[in-house]
Order: sequence, then structure tokens, then C-alpha cells
Amino acid sequence: MNGPASVSDAARAWQGPRPPWHGRYVTLDGMRGIAALAVALFHFNISQAPHGYVAVDFFFALSGFVLATSYLPRWQAGMGTGEFMLKRLVRLYPLFLVGVALTTVVGLARLHSGGDTSLSLRTILISTGINAAMLPSPLTNTLFPLNVPAWSLFYELVANFLMIVLLFRLPRVGIALVCALSAWWFVPAVVDNGSGNIGAVWHEWPIALARTLYSFGIGMLIARMPQPEHRPSSWVGVACLVAIAAMLMADPQFLSATAYDLACALLVSPLLVWCGSRFEPSRRFARIAWFVGEVSFALYAVHWAVIEPMRYFKDDLHYNAVLMAFVFLGACLAIAWLCVRWIDVPARTLLSGVLRRREKAQRLRHAALP
Repeated sequence: MNGPASVSDAARAWQGPRPPWHGRYVTLDGMRGIAALAVALFHFNISQAPHGYVAVDFFFALSGFVLATSYLPRWQAGMGTGEFMLKRLVRLYPLFLVGVALTTVVGLARLHSGGDTSLSLRTILISTGINAAMLPSPLTNTLFPLNVPAWSLFYELVANFLMIVLLFRLPRVGIALVCALSAWWFVPAVVDNGSGNIGAVWHEWPIALARTLYSFGIGMLIARMPQPEHRPSSWVGVACLVAIAAMLMADPQFLSATAYDLACALLVSPLLVWCGSRFEPSRRFARIAWFVGEVSFALYAVHWAVIEPMRYFKDDLHYNAVLMAFVFLGACLAIAWLCVRWIDVPARTLLSGVLRRREKAQRLRHAALP
């Protein structure tokens, strides 16, 4: 769920005179933001985004494309597994930890008030400690019981590791074979399950891994296609933004949920990544697309903590559901922006500086060897 810009680029984006989307895949940024909003809306009120969970397949395809575009040349130049995984942790961990912290606070508050006693204090505390290490909890059926959507971030790290140790070494036909085998495992599971909403619990791990590797591999294949030297700004970029919103919020009656989810995961999401990587929106939409993309990961990481407080107004006080959906998404965007501005950018800048000094020291030590 990350873009190709570096931490220093992200820091300048908030204060530099140059448009912050300069050099970015703006359409992909915007689609990532819309997808994150759809996931949040699905969790808040499933009827308003009934297939919002297939955004995860889009995220994995997008991540495969972005990481292959950004890191394959660096791997070919000698980047090691440890260096790559450290960079991924720097990118993911600050906001991941914020999400764990916020959802734990909400979980403790609900336990104290009696609003949710399904998890004991012991389970909450131990699971929080394990989850904070980006590992699933062995105490519950749900991998991340207090921040359920974090399961996909765990599989993102798994896919990142497999990419640097295996997938980068494979030719295109090898990656295509990985995608075919993953689809062969994933499709029957979706048919048996009745939907593509799979991956958050322990017993689904083989299907979740297949789901991840299919989309991730497809994204890598798209990155290894010939890329245009220039991405024109046109209505096609705007159409991509509309298309992903329609995909995640539609509920067509002429298709079963199974068929729709498989079509979105196997065909539509990769097609949107391919199209979004070749066209940009017009300038009037670029700022909005960049902004929702910039806060998308933060929104995904923290939105679960906002759901229960907001549901009180929707379910208990019976406020208008559509109004509350807008209030909920507005609150998520505001919190996400604050997290990016005051936590994520400073933390990644600091951690990236530590990594650069570490790499420089290693180069100096190697240069000093006889």
C-alpha cells in the first residue's frame, strides 16, 4: 500500500513549493485512497460498500507493481534481503503500531464498560504485545483480534519476503506459474466460502497466502511489461478513479457474490492497476487523488479504532446512516492525516536516517578491509 516516493519526498510533499504529486503515479495513489475508504466503509456499514473487501486484492496487485518497479533495479544492483526488509519495516511499522495502539485502547475501554467481553484482559494484553511485533496472535482465531484488517499487512510482509528471496529470481513465466497455482488454490476456496472475504482467521492461511501471491504476482508482471515514457493526463485517469469506486460499492444482482468477487480479484483489479499506471487524471483531480493516496495507509491502519465510537451514533442513537457514513469517513481522513503529518513522516525520516548512517558505516568498513 505504498507509493514509489521516498521518505524525503514524502516530507517535502507537505512543505515544498513543487506539487507534491510530482513524479508520482497519481492515478494509482487516488485509487489506493478510494480503496482504503471503501474498506473502512465496508467495516462500518456493509450495505454501503458490500464488496469493499476486494480492495485487498487491488492493494496486493498495486503493491506488487510498485515494489517491483522501485526495487527490482536495486536488487539487481546488489540490494540484500535484510536491507530490503528493513526498508519495508520502516515504511509499514510506524502506522501499523499506531493502529495497534489505538485499537487496543478502544478494546480496553469496551472491556471496562462491558460493551465487549469476548476478549479477556489477559488475551488483550498478550495479543497486543504479539501483534505489535507484526505477528498474529496464537490466542484467538482471528489473527489480529483488536485490529482485524491488519491481517493483510502481515501477508504483505510475507509477500515482500518471498519477493526478495524468490520472485525477483524468477523469469516472467515463473511468476505467471506462481499466479496460476495460486488461482488454482484460491478460486475453489472462494466458491466454497461464498465470497472472497477470506484471510483474517488462522484456518484460512493457505487461501490467504494464495490470494496474496496471485495478486502480488500479477502486479509484478504488470511492472515487467514495457512502461510508457510519459503518462498523459486525460479522462482515462479520472475514469480509473470512478471505476474502482464503482467496483467496491456496486452489488450487481445479475452475478452471484462469488462470481463478482472472483471477477474483481482475478481480472478487474489487475486491469485497473495496468490502466492506472499508464494514465494520470487532469490537474484539477490530481490534488485530491494525491491526498487520499497519501493518507490511505494511515486510514487503513487506524480506521478500525473509529468504528465502534461512531457506531454508537448510528446504531444506538439511530442517526441517519448516510450522514454517519460521511462523518465516519471524514473522521478517518482527519485522523489519518494527523497520523501521517505528525507521526509517520517524522518517524520514517528518523528511521531512514538511521538506516542511511548504518549503510554508510558498512560501506566504510568494507572499504577499509585489505
